[in-house]
Amino acid sequence: MSSPFPGNIATPYTPPFNVVRRYFIAATVTFILLNGMMLFSYQYLQGFHFQPRLLAFVHMAILGWATLIVMGAMTQLVPVILETSLYSVRIARWGLWLYLAGVFGISGHFWYFAIKGSGMISSAAFAFLAVILFVINIAITLLKVKSMNITVAHIIASIFYLASVATVGFILSINLGYPFINGSHLKYLSLHAVLGFGGWFSMIIMGVTYRLLPMFTLSYTYRTWPGWTAFWLVNIGIWGIVVEFLLQRPFYSSVLIAIGLFMFSYQVVLIMRGRMRKSLDIGLRHAMLAYGYIPVAALLGLYIAMSQSLPVIKQRFVLIFGFTVIFGCLTFLIIGMMYKIVPFLVWFHKFSNKVGKEKVPLLKDMFS
Repeated sequence: MSSPFPGNIATPYTPPFNVVRRYFIAATVTFILLNGMMLFSYQYLQGFHFQPRLLAFVHMAILGWATLIVMGAMTQLVPVILETSLYSVRIARWGLWLYLAGVFGISGHFWYFAIKGSGMISSAAFAFLAVILFVINIAITLLKVKSMNITVAHIIASIFYLASVATVGFILSINLGYPFINGSHLKYLSLHAVLGFGGWFSMIIMGVTYRLLPMFTLSYTYRTWPGWTAFWLVNIGIWGIVVEFLLQRPFYSSVLIAIGLFMFSYQVVLIMRGRMRKSLDIGLRHAMLAYGYIPVAALLGLYIAMSQSLPVIKQRFVLIFGFTVIFGCLTFLIIGMMYKIVPFLVWFHKFSNKVGKEKVPLLKDMFS
């Protein structure tokens, strides 16, 4: 099946660059802070995962780094993909500050384990409201879609899971200070993780890949059935886990998610086989590393879901899984795509109107 995905990442439909730029800058600053915190508090990167410092690290990484930069990228790319204007630039602009207040509030309260009282709940409420506003903004923009394709399907699924994981997270923040949920808080935390890693991040990684990877590698003709198969397997697997969670049974449906992620890896192979641009620049090399970690993360997640091993051994695999997903899959892919997206956006907004009038730098000259 032919699958042309050529295009541009800046069109008349895109929002003002200063809006998207703030997301990227805020996420980058958070990432630097995160690495500084881990460097000087490395002793907390071990042991049981539900401990104050480690929870702060995870939420800084997931909310302040990965999710924040993806939100900025979606604000830029969704209008391009749909060939329509973003519903509300104002929501995108002011939602960022609300979100940052929530993220740093959550991370700070976890750092000191100040989970009682209104502080944690207020911070979680800020982040939750910002996420819901973002989802509404993207969802209303999606209503203008003219035709369904594999990327649009993944974006729709991703924002649904983002809203779901934010809702569960907000409920859990209330439960920390004022317990009201029957059963173990940690069991609900596992559902929170499945919706986040298996739903939100897997859907957006796959969807963005199907749009950007062919564009950057000049790959125009390849079969797309592995991508669609991955989409359905991962989604069916997630809903299967939700049912198994409610029935208090092992997460056997995680097998479907793992197979789906392997099918996605096969789709990436097909795209790369058909590429016209044979050499890989620094951005694509980062992306390839990220794609290489995805099957590893799938196997680790499957082991954690199915294993009956001793808690100490299983806990070690939970930490390895977390590092693989956050710093292997997500961080390498984000860095790789930022090497491709940011230089072009800066060049487009600073030099595109000067082409033919004066000497302008090439894209490769935009970074060293």
